Amino acid sequence: MPAAKPPIRPAVDVVIAVHNAARPVRRAVESVFAAGLAPGRDGGVRVSVVCHNVPVEEIRALFPSPLAEQVRFLSCADGIPSPAGPFNTGLAAADAEYVSIMGSDDTLEPGALADWLEVARCCTSDAVIAPQRHAGGAKVRTPPVRVGRRRHLDPVKDRLSYRTAPLGLVRTAEIRRQGLAFSAGRRSGEDQEFSSKLWFGGGRIDYARGAGRYVVGADAADRITSARRPVAEDLGFATDLVAGEWFRHLPQRARTAIVTKILRVHVFGMVLARAGGDGWSAADRQALAEAAGALTAAAPGARRLLSVADNRLLQSILDPGSPEAVLVRRAHERRRFGRPATVFAAGLTAQFNPEAPLRFIAASALL
Repeated sequence: MPAAKPPIRPAVDVVIAVHNAARPVRRAVESVFAAGLAPGRDGGVRVSVVCHNVPVEEIRALFPSPLAEQVRFLSCADGIPSPAGPFNTGLAAADAEYVSIMGSDDTLEPGALADWLEVARCCTSDAVIAPQRHAGGAKVRTPPVRVGRRRHLDPVKDRLSYRTAPLGLVRTAEIRRQGLAFSAGRRSGEDQEFSSKLWFGGGRIDYARGAGRYVVGADAADRITSARRPVAEDLGFATDLVAGEWFRHLPQRARTAIVTKILRVHVFGMVLARAGGDGWSAADRQALAEAAGALTAAAPGARRLLSVADNRLLQSILDPGSPEAVLVRRAHERRRFGRPATVFAAGLTAQFNPEAPLRFIAASALL
């Protein structure tokens, strides 16, 4: 009887979550296999497709026989419309040195994985942040790191909070060390706690500037996280995060950086996203005010780092009785970039803080 072959030890486990057979998951897998690491070999790549609330055989049938044999199909039948479950399933099954997560309608540029792994091995990184672009070609300008910065990133100075999804490579041992997991059951912001703990957890973070990019697909009309939900549900990740013991024990500069990002991206961004259609209900206005109040109370210094226009909008948000027309007008005004109210921080002495508008805008433009 021939001796059993030793198990393959891939360098990277790639976890792809799919919840619908209409998603182009085969294209995603093929892009991974063209990303510079050979499948099925020591030091190569292993792809785990996690079939979320859909039969494994239904997804396997999308792959021709030779390709299907190179993929590990896993099942996650939790009945919850959240990407947290399948990503956690894939992470739990990962045992390569590094792990990478991926959406089923996204792709990798040729050679990208090999590029990222080269950075990781050169720098002994705990995480490598991948450069991103949209399928149409536009660059994703997050995180807006310091100009020219690549190595040994600082979570505050390099504004790592703005990269919410931990795309790139993460050392599997670092995930285990910190007990990182996506927030189970949450349909919005399920990756916020994971990434916050990763960036601010003390591990070495490097940026693969100039490497092959992660490409955000434009195909999916049914992304799990895109549906409109009550404000209290959409911002629950934020209020739970700042109320948690981990957040309370962070240094003040870290708490301020995280809250500034959540206000800018999630709270302010929500106003215009909900301006059309049925507008704002009284319950949603109240929930928005309560969430913004909890955030500003958790990091009072964030307000002085925001622009003058941002603070005007925040004032309307904190008062659920303020007219909706004023709320929407101020949301538009904060996006008129280049005007003094959008360029200068509200705090006179805060103009050169990494989060202040002047430095933030410059770093984003030069990324």
